[in-house]
Amino acid sequence: MKKKEIVDLVVAATLVVFGSIVLTFPLLNLTNVKYIFIGVLTFYGVMNLAQFLATSDSKDYEGLFTMLASMICLIILGFVNIDGNPKNLALVMLMWIILMSLIKLKKCDYYHDRHKRVYILKLITLVIFILIGLLTVINLYYDARVQILVLGYFYFVHGLLELVDPITNFLIQIENKK
Repeated sequence: MKKKEIVDLVVAATLVVFGSIVLTFPLLNLTNVKYIFIGVLTFYGVMNLAQFLATSDSKDYEGLFTMLASMICLIILGFVNIDGNPKNLALVMLMWIILMSLIKLKKCDYYHDRHKRVYILKLITLVIFILIGLLTVINLYYDARVQILVLGYFYFVHGLLELVDPITNFLIQIENKK
């Protein structure tokens, strides 16, 4: 496996674990949605910045753009009140999903330009990401415990979708060696 695939795999697995941890927050009576959402976006930003810095020689800017998308939403969170208004939480989450969708679409275009058939799989995961994101945004109108569970499931599934790319590239490398 190349260094980039290893770093991508570690980051995606970390995101899956982090999504699982967020799912346990209601059991631990951690129900402040604003701080949890800030923590999640900060974690995503830091992880993707580390991913970008670790793989900067591959000229893949997806990690940098993801960090910027997370930081933009963090700045917006500083100006809006999401504690008593789930509509604001849903709007910030929708903005993050739109920014991430554009980043993922750019990655699909990158694969398509290099005539790699992985772009089809990346496009399918993009559609799944958008659908799950919309379902998440729609279901953020409940109490704080349910909001945290919905966010946890979303970030867990997002981590699983991020695992698809490095695993597929690794399997393609194995197949090409035969």
